[in-house]
Amino acid sequence: MAKTQTFDQELRSLQKYIESNENEDAKRQLLYPLFTKLFKDKFSIESGKNTHGADGYVEGQIIIEAKTNYTQWLDGFYQALHYKKKFGLSYNSIMVIAHEFCAIWKIKNLPEFAVVISNTADANMAPSTIGKENARKTAKTNMLLIKEAAQYWLEPKDLKGELFQGKKSLITETYEILKALTHLDSERIQVNKHNFIHAIERMKLFFETPIDAVHAFYSIIPYWDITSSVAENEISETIRIIGFSGKKFSDDIKIIPKYKKEFTKFIETQYIFTNEGSGLTVDYYFSRFDEVLAVIDPEYVKQHGIFFTDDNLSKFALWFAKNEVFESIHENYVVFDPAGGSGNLISSYKGKLKHKIISELQPDLLKIIEKRMKADPWHIETGFTVVPKTSTNQGLNFIEKNGVDYYKILEDAVLESTKKPLDKPLAFLLNPPYKNTDENVVTREKSDAEYEINAEILALTGADAGKERYLAFLGQILNICKAQTDVFETRGLNPLQNKPLVMIFTPTSWLIPRPTYKPFRKTWDEHFTYLNGFITTSNEFFKLKGKWPLAFTIWQYEPNEERENKVKVLDLTHAKKTDLAFDWLDIDEELNPAVESFVNPFDFVNLDNSRGDIRNMLPELERKGKLVRQPRYDFSLSIKEYNKEIVSGFPSKNKDRHFKLLRKCGENDGSFIGFMDDNTPVRLKQDQSNRMSNEPDSVWFMLMSSFSSINLQQIHSGAANSRSYCAYDVVSSQALFSWYAISKSIFGRNPLWTNQYEIWQPNISDHLKEDWFALCYAFGLAENRCVVTKFEKDNPVEGAPEVWVDNPMSPNNQESFYRTILQKEIKKSTPSPSGRAGVGVDLATTIEAFYQYWNLNYTKGQILENVGLHEEAYFTYFDYPDFVTKDSGLIQIKKYADVNDCSDLLEKITTISEKTKLVKEEIYKMLVEDFKYFE
Repeated sequence: MAKTQTFDQELRSLQKYIESNENEDAKRQLLYPLFTKLFKDKFSIESGKNTHGADGYVEGQIIIEAKTNYTQWLDGFYQALHYKKKFGLSYNSIMVIAHEFCAIWKIKNLPEFAVVISNTADANMAPSTIGKENARKTAKTNMLLIKEAAQYWLEPKDLKGELFQGKKSLITETYEILKALTHLDSERIQVNKHNFIHAIERMKLFFETPIDAVHAFYSIIPYWDITSSVAENEISETIRIIGFSGKKFSDDIKIIPKYKKEFTKFIETQYIFTNEGSGLTVDYYFSRFDEVLAVIDPEYVKQHGIFFTDDNLSKFALWFAKNEVFESIHENYVVFDPAGGSGNLISSYKGKLKHKIISELQPDLLKIIEKRMKADPWHIETGFTVVPKTSTNQGLNFIEKNGVDYYKILEDAVLESTKKPLDKPLAFLLNPPYKNTDENVVTREKSDAEYEINAEILALTGADAGKERYLAFLGQILNICKAQTDVFETRGLNPLQNKPLVMIFTPTSWLIPRPTYKPFRKTWDEHFTYLNGFITTSNEFFKLKGKWPLAFTIWQYEPNEERENKVKVLDLTHAKKTDLAFDWLDIDEELNPAVESFVNPFDFVNLDNSRGDIRNMLPELERKGKLVRQPRYDFSLSIKEYNKEIVSGFPSKNKDRHFKLLRKCGENDGSFIGFMDDNTPVRLKQDQSNRMSNEPDSVWFMLMSSFSSINLQQIHSGAANSRSYCAYDVVSSQALFSWYAISKSIFGRNPLWTNQYEIWQPNISDHLKEDWFALCYAFGLAENRCVVTKFEKDNPVEGAPEVWVDNPMSPNNQESFYRTILQKEIKKSTPSPSGRAGVGVDLATTIEAFYQYWNLNYTKGQILENVGLHEEAYFTYFDYPDFVTKDSGLIQIKKYADVNDCSDLLEKITTISEKTKLVKEEIYKMLVEDFKYFE
């Protein structure tokens, strides 16, 4: 598929030209990029042999005159015209551009007097001279006629004031200029799928509020064709768009009176491009309403948690529901979307859904949906009900009423709309808000996004879970299903023949479920049976920040108090938007094989808590006289306000952390040392599990338990500031080095659905245990951030002792944790029949040899001072000289080699890095292929 050519950089250059008040010669080069890219070698500049001094020229199309000031526009206009008479240049359009000014004319539309003045000018005179002379001859009234004849016009006053109150956006205007330049040969300029949002941006000028411009656009697009004109109702001061050669016309539209003439030109010089044959209908523009609203009122979208559903994803979801589960949704159900948004879901897949009910909290959205439905003959024929009527200018809050009352509203609306009772079960089809309401109330109130959730719903979800609006929607769906079932039984209808359905997009947290959602999931499972579902990537199909799995799941109302659903979903997280660009209007015989061939390579995954938690590998240790599984250690505690006293264990020179950080970290007189994530040392006191030591006989980790944070894992010489665990023997090492190695090896390669989980323990095969742990230890030896440093005495407070910090991972120190615990464990795997740990043994041997080389050729058993590490966090806050020893950490030796240009060391470090990658790959391979970690 060919890529759409973009002009963002060139338009920024054009914008700079218009913004600049420098003279035309100084800034002329800013014009060239756009015209060069647009017209390629057809474009000639002032110095070109065929331009005869014009600032820009494209034969047969346009001539460009650049001026310094807006006041010179008329000079430029006549100057441009004179090139035709004096030099015989051929063009159908004129462009004059200056500071805060741009205008484009088609020559055939120029006032007759302007053409006469130009044609009778002296052909022997220079264009610049003629330009000034003819401008002087032109009366003010005629100047206005020339202005009104322009196809495009931007002047300084257009760029003054406030946006949405008459001021034009120069960014938007540059796109409008581009649009005019790309349609020089057209009678009307095409508004198409690439530029229609910019067209709406320009329409804001004509209306009191931005949302009025949006409503106007969606009101007129079914009638805006190449024949369209504007008809004015002088009595009501409204206008209508008359299209299709007078056969169709829009509803009345009210614009700001002073802009009627400009709005008329806007409509009558453009048209909406559609192509029924290629599937580009008016409905396409409705399907992108989410993008329009995000531009018009992004705060509203944010506060309501509205994320409109991609049109093709909507159609795929309906295909999935029909082909995987139900063949007759359209025959046996009334489909209901209580959060209609842009209408993509409810209007999807024509022929499959018949009568539909649509509701929405925001009346502006509801009006758009109704316009969309009315613009499509299929929806008019098959029937739809909008609740409440848009004439009331009100929306309907789905989670504010109890289920019985809400269902009664639906019944009454359907009866009024169709003259028939609601006698079929509901099939809920929706993409509810994902907003967590535990945020700024004032901001939500400004966007009408602050409202109460019905008590009956909160009774189901619980107060904490109820803060997630999508969960409140699920609770209300359950209540409405109960209400409809009761009504059916009362009327003698058989509720078991066709049971209510739920087809819903949600995050996956409640499906697993995470701890907060367990009580609600139990209640939900007692009422609904799970049928099918898929997951996709949030920011691939939705305008969302972040990347996380988003599920579409299908449920049927079938109460059973003993049920516990197992949720298995098709994993489509690798699918791209372009993968779903099928011809959804095609007949099933051709559509189904195409979609099935897309679906077949993907696998199903279980969303449950059966995988466990890697922390279960941790051994027990004594804490307060009891044996407990090793707890995490945090030495950072929140405080309420800045303190003028030093209470933390940072070095005294680390003033920002002492006096600005709203946390107390460590103890100011502690006799043990921990580290921040940037390796700043912090004084600590002994913890309740007695894990602190000033000997290099243990190694500390900062380990996040969630897959979503695996990139943050670290290994240090001392306790980390957060989520810290200590390896002090073989069993604790097996747990922690595995945890670290798993995190680092899968980072960027783990399936997206795992981001909702805690890291789990691998199912390590007995015959691979020694190899696995050897690989993990070798990887930790290469990838740690351990250092050798010293914390001065009397710092940060008098009486604080001097503390020496050694590197527990040094192969040169016989007392180090590496030498006493890890080295022999790595060597165990050497004779292993599997031979899988060979790369790990090789890496460890290489690092050991490197440390020997470092000591023999550099430190020679001594401490080297003033070595260029004084800016590193572990030295920079102290008064003594920076130094290295035979046991310095790998990161310290690497820094030393970089600063002092030690090519021999750097070469060896490169070898270590290459071998580390091999070990990392072997860990990943063993994890995924041998242990089936993600299956």
